Amino acid sequence: MAQQKVQLRKLRDFGENLSDTFQFIRQEFKPLATSFVLISGVFIMAQSVVAGLYEARLFSVFDDLAKGGALQPREISDVFSFTYFLVLALSLLTLTVMHVSIAAYMKYYDEHGNSPSFSEVWNGTKRYFIKVFFFSIPVYLLIIAGLILCLLPGIYFAVVLIPFPYVIVMEDASFGEAFNRCFIIVKENFWISLGIYFVTYLIYSFSSGIISFITGILAGLISYFSTKEIGSSAGIATSVINAVSYLFYIIYFISVALHYFNLAERTDGTGIARRLESIGSNINPNTNIEEQY
Repeated sequence: MAQQKVQLRKLRDFGENLSDTFQFIRQEFKPLATSFVLISGVFIMAQSVVAGLYEARLFSVFDDLAKGGALQPREISDVFSFTYFLVLALSLLTLTVMHVSIAAYMKYYDEHGNSPSFSEVWNGTKRYFIKVFFFSIPVYLLIIAGLILCLLPGIYFAVVLIPFPYVIVMEDASFGEAFNRCFIIVKENFWISLGIYFVTYLIYSFSSGIISFITGILAGLISYFSTKEIGSSAGIATSVINAVSYLFYIIYFISVALHYFNLAERTDGTGIARRLESIGSNINPNTNIEEQY
């Protein structure tokens, strides 16, 4: 018996967001995971490797101690080095491409009612990646400024602007349109948005934390017993932890995307309008669903 596909544009409460998130991932796992890994994998690996190199350099001080040397405190230039800023830049690029690939996948799914191919997700990602990347920079700066100057404004801006990349992709919006749109759709739904983002991020953190920590520690121990170097072992562990944890971001991103559709539906009623238009037509949106008795 075929399982009913997830309707993206519909009203959802807190519990429905969580259940639909995992249902969508189960139903679309193979094409979704394939597109996500093939498109985002290069960025994930690059960020993880550079982050590992940075950690290996920082932890190399313990190798000096193990060899009987004196503990030498790190200089500011060692901590905030070129590699450090490269890690930050690669992290932003990685998060952007993950956001856009998921949004491109769900945009096609919403418009066509079926799973997109890799080439279709890739074309959508190429179309919006640069746009989302540069438009997100002032958004991140605004959130960071709000957190530094006063914690609560930063939290408020973060909650309101989390759907920002999805608005750009789904609605092909400009920066001003996407920025204003976020405030419009979240205006009456701030607390449920905060709750959904917080809980799904905890789910992501818990699930990814356990698996990435175990795999990272195992990789680090294997490296240490092979090389007897603490710095390189820490770097390898960091690389593995980063790579695995990035893969689990898909849970959080799907939840955020589904909540965007919920917010958009509350504001526009697009999903209801589509279903009303299909009444009496020869198009059956659920042709893949078997009758249930």
